[in-house]
Amino acid sequence: MPADPPGDPPQLEDLLGEALRAQVTALRRYVRKTRDVRVAELLSLAFDAAVAGDIAAAAGHIAAAVPCPAPGVQRPLPRPAGPNPLAEPRRTASVIRRPLTGRARVTGAGPVLIATDGSSSGDGAHCAWAYIATSGHWGCQAGDYSRDNVNGRSGALIAELRAANLALLGVAGPVTLLVDSVIALGYLRAWRRGDTGRMPPQYDLHPRHAGAPPALVTLAEQVCARRQELALAHVKGHAGHTLNEGADLLAKRARHWMEKPEILSQQAMQADATDLAATFLAQWHREHPQSG
Repeated sequence: MPADPPGDPPQLEDLLGEALRAQVTALRRYVRKTRDVRVAELLSLAFDAAVAGDIAAAAGHIAAAVPCPAPGVQRPLPRPAGPNPLAEPRRTASVIRRPLTGRARVTGAGPVLIATDGSSSGDGAHCAWAYIATSGHWGCQAGDYSRDNVNGRSGALIAELRAANLALLGVAGPVTLLVDSVIALGYLRAWRRGDTGRMPPQYDLHPRHAGAPPALVTLAEQVCARRQELALAHVKGHAGHTLNEGADLLAKRARHWMEKPEILSQQAMQADATDLAATFLAQWHREHPQSG
């Protein structure tokens, strides 16, 4: 199995300016004292954005985690209003569309690479996820969580992980997952080591429709079971990587269809997704004629 990229990722503070570093330090102190999962998750999302080079998005996540005491001011941050979302059972939100899947004709042979990506609205109510594999397989799906909010504030992260779940359900055998989210990659690596109980903050572990296990529970078990044939690698998002760009666009397209379902029929969406995946796969194989 290919080795993971060497070296540890930088700390969030290393990627920010002085003012934001002071806020992050105060927020970390608060999280250690209160175990506030909301703030911890927002710091994680800020780190993901900062690693990707989007400092403005990182600053937005940090701002959402405040009010934060100014440096040197010893007063606690207020706790989030409302009941603890982990303390009460929730109804389960349904994914509103069955996954669209297909397989394009490709030439070449070799290790199968799978690029995955997710797309989430700002409030996490509308999420979509997609993958494109060098074997020709592709898939996308979307869900509306506005009623039940089973994702909490982790919608973007969970969409990334759902993409990996859809990919592993659709592609058998040895594969390498190409993931552009450092945080999602951390969960996948933990599950591959056998730490399958680790889940994103506020992720609802209650059974879904007809008693089915949550998608990320299924994914954790899959990753652990396939650890001998599963490699994981990080790719920088929005940096021109053909497969990553294709998965990103396919996820965004699926979310757009879900939010405006009157635009296309299911058959038309299938055709559109097929053309999109085939276009990016053809480009990939032109760029890498010896790859699978």
